[in-house]
Amino acid sequence: MKVLFLDIDGVCNCVGTRQSYLGFVGIDPELAARVAGIVDDTGCTVVLSSSWRHFDGGREEVDRMVHPTFDITPSVKGGFRGEEIALWLERHPDVESYAILDDNDDFLEGQPLFRTTWSSGITAEIAAEVAAHLNAGARGRTGDPAEA
Repeated sequence: MKVLFLDIDGVCNCVGTRQSYLGFVGIDPELAARVAGIVDDTGCTVVLSSSWRHFDGGREEVDRMVHPTFDITPSVKGGFRGEEIALWLERHPDVESYAILDDNDDFLEGQPLFRTTWSSGITAEIAAEVAAHLNAGARGRTGDPAEA
């Protein structure tokens, strides 16, 4: 199984997003389409690692606007996403490859982070890199995750 761990804020929305959800910045359809394109290109499943998993109706909004999610990451004390993803992977040994899309950097060394920014969200270039990584079948990657 290929897995895409998905954050929303700073990935599927950005400073220029005009859509709203429950009074907050919503999901930008153009950025959401880039994520959906990764799923189409790779056949990966989406696991929601975003704080949106904690909002009433947040997961459902992601399912509607981006792509249906397979699961959510568990919460750990302190909310360190790298540890949450590691715990999820421990519980799912059938994962062949995975990638993380997030604008934060609270991940473990070697985790395949493709870092976006609040100023632009996911770019076409980052989407292509994520798809190539997932299609290559690499479970992790070497180098500094912040360089992605």
